[in-house]
Amino acid sequence: MKLYVVPTNHVQQYWHLAEPLLQRALDKGDGEFTNDTLKLTVAQGTQQLLLLMKDEKCYCALTVQWVMYPHTRVAYITYIGASRKNGFITKQGFDQFKHWVKHNGGTCIQGSTKFKSIARLWNRLYGYEEKYTLMELKL
Repeated sequence: MKLYVVPTNHVQQYWHLAEPLLQRALDKGDGEFTNDTLKLTVAQGTQQLLLLMKDEKCYCALTVQWVMYPHTRVAYITYIGASRKNGFITKQGFDQFKHWVKHNGGTCIQGSTKFKSIARLWNRLYGYEEKYTLMELKL
């Protein structure tokens, strides 16, 4: 498997590979993005599209937004979707992703989920630790 970072000017050419994988993640979200609005933010450069591929087939797609804090540069995974065959990003793919984050000045990787089972999976597979519990009040 190889991680491909899709340049902003090529999003239109590669979105069809990511769309079905990301749609499953979008469906589990809380309506923050639709497929079209996520594609737009990636095409505008607000987020970055990464694809984990093998033999011209996409097995995992993720979108990343950089968040700057005074002491950290966070690669925040906004959406991640994988093929049902693999189920999640492989260790090799995750290692490539971590290398890309470090190479781009990232000091940590973050992501959110509303499912405790996903939090346990990320902890077991990749070593993520729970940092905060996000609370929201809709107005």
